[in-house]
Amino acid sequence: MTTLDDRLLAAHANDDRAALVALYKQAADAADTTDAACFFLTHAYVFALELGHQDVPSLHARLLEHGRA
Repeated sequence: MTTLDDRLLAAHANDDRAALVALYKQAADAADTTDAACFFLTHAYVFALELGHQDVPSLHARLLEHGRA
């Protein structure tokens, strides 16, 4: 079984931005602090913006909830 970190590294190595959006969202959901969650959400949001991904509005809303957008 691979860890989330391993999957993130593989997605970066393969430039799989759609996977990066999903994996950074997963990391945000698993984060133990708001700061950590927002760090990961920001990464997901940037990759989503680059792709025109359908999750852009929801990621932006999550960041706004924490005063981070």
